[in-house]
Amino acid sequence: MALPEPLRASAQHIGLLHDKRRTLDDKRRRLVDAQVSAELQFLAALRREAEAGETSWTQLRDGYAMLSAGKLRGLRARWMDAIGISPEEIFSNAKTEAARRARRETRAGVEASRPAPPARRVVRRRARAV
Repeated sequence: MALPEPLRASAQHIGLLHDKRRTLDDKRRRLVDAQVSAELQFLAALRREAEAGETSWTQLRDGYAMLSAGKLRGLRARWMDAIGISPEEIFSNAKTEAARRARRETRAGVEASRPAPPARRVVRRRARAV
């Protein structure tokens, strides 16, 4: 059964859109693969830093938060394979570390720095002629 010309053109258009979608899906898969690869490299470097004792709980928390912003499936499994400490434990220890640091700073008499007030513009007025 042959389609009339207007329907044939629409069917051809649908076929082109289908091909375009397949191409975009392939690109999306390649981008996800590249992102996972970059995450794995980051996690390997983070693990080396952590094993060397050069990483704080806060830095580990920030690393996990940065990776989770990518919203890729399987992050937790990749994290646990590389780091071996659950994100919940890291967040808890980072919070404890921050509280300890705040107490230490308070005891030392260090005040939290406040931004300087904005500079005021000096307006000079002309003397009125009398």
